[in-house]
Amino acid sequence: MKTKQMEVKNNKLYMGDFSLEELAKNYKTPLYVYDEEEIKEKVDRYNKGLSQSKINGHVVYASKAFIAPYLLKILNEKNCYIDAISVGDLYIINKSNFPMEKVVLHGNNKSIEDLDYAVKNNVGFIVCDNLIELDNLLKLCIKYNKKVNTLFRVNPGIDAHTHKFIQTSKLDSKFGESIYDIDKIDKIINFYKNQDYMKLNGFHAHIGSQITSVESFVELAKTMAKFYNDLLEKYNICFDTIDFGGGIAIKYLDSDTEPDIEVIVKEMINVFESNLKGMKVTEVFLEPGRSIVGDAGITLYTCGGVKRTFTGVEYAFIDGGMSDNIRPALYQALYTIDNASRYEGEKGKYHIAGKHCESGDLIIKDAVLTKPEMGDILCVYSTGAYCYSMSMNYNGLTRGGVIFVSKDKVKTVIKRETVEDLAKTCVFD
Repeated sequence: MKTKQMEVKNNKLYMGDFSLEELAKNYKTPLYVYDEEEIKEKVDRYNKGLSQSKINGHVVYASKAFIAPYLLKILNEKNCYIDAISVGDLYIINKSNFPMEKVVLHGNNKSIEDLDYAVKNNVGFIVCDNLIELDNLLKLCIKYNKKVNTLFRVNPGIDAHTHKFIQTSKLDSKFGESIYDIDKIDKIINFYKNQDYMKLNGFHAHIGSQITSVESFVELAKTMAKFYNDLLEKYNICFDTIDFGGGIAIKYLDSDTEPDIEVIVKEMINVFESNLKGMKVTEVFLEPGRSIVGDAGITLYTCGGVKRTFTGVEYAFIDGGMSDNIRPALYQALYTIDNASRYEGEKGKYHIAGKHCESGDLIIKDAVLTKPEMGDILCVYSTGAYCYSMSMNYNGLTRGGVIFVSKDKVKTVIKRETVEDLAKTCVFD
């Protein structure tokens, strides 16, 4: 479960040249720590998979997993695109000097503000979700006299066998329009035919998250190729772009399967290309977010002590909890933990409990680790995706800082919040 740069020295956990205890002391806990070298390696693996196809492929990093200007710099250096969901994402991306032509805007209910910012700032692609959004976007294009490239999100109805909260492609999903809704597809195609401001470059489909099997992605490729073939036959329209979304899993537990990124990417694209008839798609997008940063990130906590209940359950208290990792409470996400201060030693079984006023504030149940003591630094693995993005100030907790580690260097990426930050938007008079 350790990241690329992690190892054990003198019974303590290190990342690069730094002990996790040292990092915790210098930057305080809770602390999000990213292995910069692992992030770069993951992007390289995607690019390698894409390079094995004749189609020009692009990694489109999914910003919902985690976004920060320093990460954007790394992604730009790796020639990645990035997606965004809101005007907030777009603002951070733009302010970070990331090329706006390499931005893909998503969302099932984009506000006028979202679309307005995207059109004015020349976002590369806008992924439209429904007919209402098409109308709203067209009005803005006419207002600014600008033409935009778009993809349309469709729902291929593939069950990727993930948790129901992170399945996005079932036929009753809030995302996109079903490829089997013939009347709706007809209206979409006719909309594009009857205006000159919005180009339909192709379609986007995303079947879910935390998918381990290549079979799910192969089924997606076959389904989308047939969809493209059917549209060509019915409307005599060719498309140059396909967006397969993301969803490749990471390891949270030692027992989890680690997917082979290169194999999945190569197989999916080759199957899609081989099933196309009379059409040559030249651009393919993949949107890995969790897969790039998820297992490259860890969270450090300081143990506040251990309490044994009357029934024999032992709780190891941490100085964070659901405010910095809501995923266990939200959809029963599972994690692995180690004692970074004393890696080996007498083992015990503990519920890792946060400090929030909620009985469900547990990061891990029945975690096995070296017996923690007050002041020990505990390391939760694979927290690089969605943890900081979903973090909050519940119970008045300030959000922890974010650092990137690369060998002998530490970079502060997001500063730790202060109580002054917490009160900034409050009106006191």
